[in-house]
Amino acid sequence: MSPLQNFTSGCVAAGVAQTLSFPFETVKRKMQAQSPFLPHYGGVDVHFTGIIDCFRQIVKVKGWLGLWSGLTANLVKIVPYCGLMFCTFEFCKRVCLYRNGYILSPLSYQPIPGVDQSLHPQELQELRKFLLRRKNFDTNKSTLSNCREL
Repeated sequence: MSPLQNFTSGCVAAGVAQTLSFPFETVKRKMQAQSPFLPHYGGVDVHFTGIIDCFRQIVKVKGWLGLWSGLTANLVKIVPYCGLMFCTFEFCKRVCLYRNGYILSPLSYQPIPGVDQSLHPQELQELRKFLLRRKNFDTNKSTLSNCREL
């Protein structure tokens, strides 16, 4: 994928995630604003007895769209951030794969010929048998302590 596609994918993912979870954020903010520890219960005029009561009162007073009030400002903040984060992550992943010798170029995911990037269960069993045949190898010890003894 190109950097533009990575950026777009991150933006779309953030937009969908924020839009779906925003009603719960709205309820959380309203419940936090009516703290009994604040003077005059935080200055709010409506008091909620619980989460379901908060949902009901928001829908009753403002309608279903009231659950998404403030979504636009949140999307303006979150969507570009997630797009950049996803794009940067993918770029850094390519650079690390390239520097460790797994791919030909940081601009592609084409693997280097001859590099086997898989380790099957049979190979792990053979490795364990090999290590058990060596003297001073204890399966109950950590890997680091076994290496120190070799």
